[in-house]
Amino acid sequence: MLLGIAGLGWWGQRLVRSVQGKSDAVRFVAAAVSDPAKRADVAKELDLELIDSFETLVRDSRIDGVVIATPHSLHPKQVELAAAAGKQVFCEKPLALTAADAQRAIAACSKHGVTLAVGHNRRFAPNVRSLIETVRSGELGKLLHIEGHWSNENTTRPDFGAWRASPLESPGAGMTGTGIHALDIMTALFGKAAVVRVQYRAHSSAGQAARDALSVLMEFGGGVSGVLTTIRPTPRFWRVHVFGLEGSVEARGDTELRLYRRDQAPVVTRFHEIDTLRSELEAFAHSCGGSAHYPVTAEQMIHCAGALEGIVEQLRTREIQHG
Repeated sequence: MLLGIAGLGWWGQRLVRSVQGKSDAVRFVAAAVSDPAKRADVAKELDLELIDSFETLVRDSRIDGVVIATPHSLHPKQVELAAAAGKQVFCEKPLALTAADAQRAIAACSKHGVTLAVGHNRRFAPNVRSLIETVRSGELGKLLHIEGHWSNENTTRPDFGAWRASPLESPGAGMTGTGIHALDIMTALFGKAAVVRVQYRAHSSAGQAARDALSVLMEFGGGVSGVLTTIRPTPRFWRVHVFGLEGSVEARGDTELRLYRRDQAPVVTRFHEIDTLRSELEAFAHSCGGSAHYPVTAEQMIHCAGALEGIVEQLRTREIQHG
């Protein structure tokens, strides 16, 4: 499958590198960037033709699909433009900043008969897949609660785009581009989330890299409660933990799964680490070809966007606390 990519910054480059020259299913041939001269060297390295507009990219007859790795606010409109041009669409997370925009993007792809995939790459990690299977198997008994923590120090990276910290592009602070991983898993398991309370504390002054701590209390259907925290820029750490009456299961980091049962030592399974970016792009290609279904459903896309929207609404009504 031949692809074009919109955006060739830090994350866009990671996406291309994950498959270029490595995958039999996917190859990138072109990239749309706002400043071609700035990306000339990396484009040459990755064997990409540079194009100066998204509109030109989606009209390129060589490509079967478009990967969108641009600022968050651009995603819904670009999904619609790509779908209208008949291109299969892979959009980086978050698909949209509101549930309504997510629905419009999904509707556009449905109308034009193209696939829409969202880059929730952690869904492809073996420990996360095992966690989801364990929860859905019923072996934890009645489900009670889910906890998530997703932090990293990407805001201190020299190649971290300044736009990622802007209130327009990341209105949910660290939850927008980082905590969204856990939000996706939580809503995939439990559906629509009601955001009950948000606690946000800023630890930086104007002009510094984003340094903040955000915690969210949520409620899901069936009486399941949830807590999610993200902190910027603490060292990278993540976990998702689901609790039931008969036990609990925790995915921790990139490879570990822990199963807890009453009066028993935890059962710890360690999986081999995989390239989740390559996995998601190849799954996208296979879903476009009809040989497999992409694991993130349209309903899950909407629920995830709705949870993010609820967090943003709570943030808008609360005074920021400074540490």
